[in-house]
Amino acid sequence: MKRVVLASDVHLSPARPGTTATFLRFLRERVAGADRLCLLGDLFDFWVGRRQLGVPELEPVWDALAELSAAGTEVVLFHGNRDFLLGGPEAARCGGRVTGEEEVQELFGRRVLLLHGDSLCTLDVDYQKSKRLLRSWIPRFLSWALPRPAAFALARRVRRTSSDSVARKSPEEMDLVGSAVRDRYAEGIDAMVCGHVHAPGERTYGTLEGRPARVHVLGDWSEEGGVYGEIDGDGIRLVGFGSAVPRAPARLD
Repeated sequence: MKRVVLASDVHLSPARPGTTATFLRFLRERVAGADRLCLLGDLFDFWVGRRQLGVPELEPVWDALAELSAAGTEVVLFHGNRDFLLGGPEAARCGGRVTGEEEVQELFGRRVLLLHGDSLCTLDVDYQKSKRLLRSWIPRFLSWALPRPAAFALARRVRRTSSDSVARKSPEEMDLVGSAVRDRYAEGIDAMVCGHVHAPGERTYGTLEGRPARVHVLGDWSEEGGVYGEIDGDGIRLVGFGSAVPRAPARLD
C-alpha cells in the first residue's frame, strides 16, 4: 500500500449540483490511483436507504466510485449522522464496502482510528440522546415502509429540525471534547482522523503517556472545494482542494 485518501462531510444533494461537480473532479484528480478511499460519513446530505439509489443527480457519484473500485482503489463508506442507513446495496453499487461510524485500520505501521467524529462531541447531550433513537430499528423500518416521496419528505424535515437545534447551541457544545479524544487514545491507537465538526485542521488535546492526543479533522465541502486527508509512509497530512485550506495546528485542553 502506498497512499490512502480520506474525505468527509461532502453533503451531496440534488440541490447542490456545484458541490457534486467539485467532488467528482476531486475523485478524478486526487483520488485516482490511491490504494484506498475512506469517506468518513455524511457523504450525502441525507440517505433514506437503498431506494435513494437511482436518483439521477447522484448517479454520477456512484458511477465514479464504481470506476475507482474497478481500477483497484478500495472504497470504504462510513456512517455519518446524516447517512447512517448506508448498507449492503450501496456497497454493491460502488464495488466497495460499508463499515460503521468508525474503524481502526493498520496503516503504514500505525493503528489509525478513522471515525465520523460525532461520538467525540460528548458535551452535546441532547444530540447523543437523539442519536440512540435515530440508530434504532425505527428509521430503518420507516425507510422500508414509507413510499419514497414520503421517506424523502420525512428526511428533509428531520434535517431542518436538526439545523434549527444546531443554531441554538454554543460552538463548545458541538465541538470535539479533549477527554473523549484521550479516552480513545487510551485504547491503544496511534493516530486519529475524523470529520463532522466542519473545522478542518490538526488539533492536539494534551498528552497521554507522553504521546500527543492528536486529531486530524477533515473539512466539509462546497462547490469551492474541501479539505481532505492523505496517509502514506510519511504520515498524515491535510490537503486543500479548490480554495479550501486547513487551519493552523492547535493545542487544546
